[in-house]
Amino acid sequence: MSLSKGDKHSIAKGAPLRQSLRTSLIAGGITAFLLIFLIGGGGRTPQALITGLFFAAVGGVFTFHILRTGKINNPRLILFISMMLFFTIAFSLYYQVNRGSILLTEAQLESADVPICPITVPFVVPPLVIRGEMIFPASVEALYGIGLFWLGFALLFGRGWCSWLCFFGGIDQACAAAAKRPRLKVESLSRLWRLFPYALLLFLILVALSALYPLYCAWLCPLRIIYDPPAVNTTLEWLMAVIFVSGGIVFLIGGPLLTKKRLYCRLICPLLPANAIIGRLSPFRVKVDRDKCKDCGACEKVCETFSMTKDLRAKGETTMECAKCGRCMDNCPQGAIDYRLIGTNVSVRPIFVSLAVVFNLLIMSGFVMALVHFLLTGEISSFTGG
Repeated sequence: MSLSKGDKHSIAKGAPLRQSLRTSLIAGGITAFLLIFLIGGGGRTPQALITGLFFAAVGGVFTFHILRTGKINNPRLILFISMMLFFTIAFSLYYQVNRGSILLTEAQLESADVPICPITVPFVVPPLVIRGEMIFPASVEALYGIGLFWLGFALLFGRGWCSWLCFFGGIDQACAAAAKRPRLKVESLSRLWRLFPYALLLFLILVALSALYPLYCAWLCPLRIIYDPPAVNTTLEWLMAVIFVSGGIVFLIGGPLLTKKRLYCRLICPLLPANAIIGRLSPFRVKVDRDKCKDCGACEKVCETFSMTKDLRAKGETTMECAKCGRCMDNCPQGAIDYRLIGTNVSVRPIFVSLAVVFNLLIMSGFVMALVHFLLTGEISSFTGG
């Protein structure tokens, strides 16, 4: 594939992944058009049009900036962490306004009125399909809705979901990014730890099938300290709270701050194995150009998910747990790592970036519009699977 004059000029200036002005403008324009169409609804109402134009402008600017500068991680961080913050605020307000507290009470559990998240899908679906039992306190319709929502993005982006679209992943991402340097250096995982998330998911599925019990949600999920803390009235609930808080400190906050790695996302989240396996069908891959690579190891040092290894880099590949965040690309001095079309060496950076920005802002817009509606009316409607 030949390079344009603009691309050759960019490489000569030391920015090998920079795209030409023409490519960057076209991709930014496509991003803006898609956001106007998807969020603005074709301008059916003035409010929809204004919202669509706002997000179109944001998306177009981010896409242009990423492609023109050749740097992807910092703009991605802004989008990804912003999504998490808007979701957290909107989610908490929804609980406070509609059920009077963010605490999960027995009444919500008994009425199956608990919002369901994509993380539950891999271990809640098997008992529903095999034994006809819904083990999570939410409706079957909610499970199907959030399951299809996640599955579509998993098929398109694979583990890219975990660095661009997950509305929970911004927590350990923010803590890992906040650390200027790792105080505890952990640059690789043993085979045992790399397989641990798969073993954990299998265990959770077996418990769900045999005991009809969502063990992860009930006892293990550290995200509950922020999004669904239980009302602490009994000794058992106190014990649960201690486990949630301890897990949150280790895997969401303290661990990432010390290691500059996304420990929850890489070691604990049950969605990792599902995203990684389904992601084998994604059209997008992160590949290493062996003709350019000098084996300096910079990519391994900066990878927050332990997805770049010496052995696989020698083959021009990453592990299938690669979250497509772009840190390795930004830090490769040779510009040897990029987004490629599956089964080829064709660069698809403009396509991947445009789609990732579009869907990030599309999801984020739901949370932002819910907050705007609350400020105007004092009411906030559900925007989750609950």
